[in-house]
Amino acid sequence: MAGEHLTAAELRARIEEQRALRVTLKEERSALTREIEEAKERQQLRRELERESQINIWVRSGNGAKRDIRTRIDNDEAGDVDGAQTEKKPTRTSCTLAKTTVSYASAVVKREYVWEVQGLSWLEQQLTQEGRECTSSDIFEVDPSDDCSTYLLAFSPRGGSLKHKTDDRFEMFDDDLCGTLALIRTADNYGTKICYRFFVRDASGEFHPLGEATRVAVPARDEASCFVGGPDLETESKGLFGLSFDELLGSEWVKDDSICFKVCIEEAAMKDHPSQGQVFVGKMDVVYERKPPSVEVPPPTLKAELLSLLTEGRHSDVTIEAAYGEAAPVTFSAHTNILSQRSDVFAAAFAHEMRESTTRTLTVTDVPPPALKALLHFLYTDDFDEVQKVLREEGSSEGSSSSGGASSSGASGAAEQSIAQLQAVLAAAHKYGVLRLLRWAEGQLCDKLSCEMACSLLSLAHVYGATELERNCLAFMKANMAQVVKRADFAALAPEALVKFHMHCAGVEPGRKRKRDEE
Repeated sequence: MAGEHLTAAELRARIEEQRALRVTLKEERSALTREIEEAKERQQLRRELERESQINIWVRSGNGAKRDIRTRIDNDEAGDVDGAQTEKKPTRTSCTLAKTTVSYASAVVKREYVWEVQGLSWLEQQLTQEGRECTSSDIFEVDPSDDCSTYLLAFSPRGGSLKHKTDDRFEMFDDDLCGTLALIRTADNYGTKICYRFFVRDASGEFHPLGEATRVAVPARDEASCFVGGPDLETESKGLFGLSFDELLGSEWVKDDSICFKVCIEEAAMKDHPSQGQVFVGKMDVVYERKPPSVEVPPPTLKAELLSLLTEGRHSDVTIEAAYGEAAPVTFSAHTNILSQRSDVFAAAFAHEMRESTTRTLTVTDVPPPALKALLHFLYTDDFDEVQKVLREEGSSEGSSSSGGASSSGASGAAEQSIAQLQAVLAAAHKYGVLRLLRWAEGQLCDKLSCEMACSLLSLAHVYGATELERNCLAFMKANMAQVVKRADFAALAPEALVKFHMHCAGVEPGRKRKRDEE
């Protein structure tokens, strides 16, 4: 115990020392408190000085623009008085005017921006500590050619003030303006044309629109100010989708205590100010016709002529027979030189399998006739439109023969038939080494992904090495895991496909080696 060996007089002396020290410490604390208040005052004055300096910069910039206008008027390059110079007309040439086009969309720039707010349940308390009612995103740019085409998003959980206190250039608007979500454009006086639309991401990762797209013309002004747009700025009730902040926290729009917004912006920024004279924003394009051609060149016919060799069987030297399943065989009269040039697999088949054949017939047993027909049409034309035409014709003929006057399957049956056709085309293209057709079929199947087809398409991609289709299937299955894993075809996936799915969900690329393996 401290002081146990001290006398009573020594202890009293020590107590007095501690009391004197406490007086000194209290005086020091009072002095520090005063210094803190003085520091806060200096900080506030520095912010006020920065604001005043920024306003002067804007005013100076406006004065420079007016100075340029005055110079143009003095040089008769602008103004309202008769005699001012006008744009010179183009000199007449021997050309005749063929077409004039004016476009009002040529200067439109498009941009998407995504903003995620994490720790949403703590946002209101944190904003209270910061002394403001909304949080704001980083500043992002839409039109790189315009210094004023910069924006930020503001989110106020209770639909309060949108004064975010982060950048004075984005706070030059009415102090009473309130809302939940807002798009704010940097202050300027030139005006702009904007079309914007908000989206909110749900728990499955899909973005849904928050209201309709809004298109506005922001007029030019004498003084710089901000444009502010939002879904509930002009409504008395505030909240996303009509929800209060408490209701929002428990809704499908909040996942892991985070909410994610996306805004799509189209902007055509004004490059001129009306004070400089009449403003024209349309872009004129004039086409002159010098001399009509004296000889009319007919369109190309090579594709049609090559295709007619196949469809009419002229000069054919080989028969391709599709004997698939129990259906009657279908034959195609083809040409070995064309097929050998287009497919190394066909070339090898003609060189080896038909060497002893006297009938000059190549029988294909593992490709359905419609897919084989589509493959042959592509080999003769190199045109995907021909492939789609064949699939449509074959699909309609199969549908009419099997419907028997009933149409119970409807659109879903047609969609399943289309996917089955594309799967067969992909398999045929893989078998005969037609990479261009394989990649096309792969892309078509990527556009038809659904919870019902994801597992079967993943198996198909795994078998035929369709890497892009496989990557899209894995991403889709991860995003819709709750629906996909319940399906019976998910449990029936091959072990290799299941391993790839689990690796993708874990963020590991299936073809990537571990560092330990590389060593």
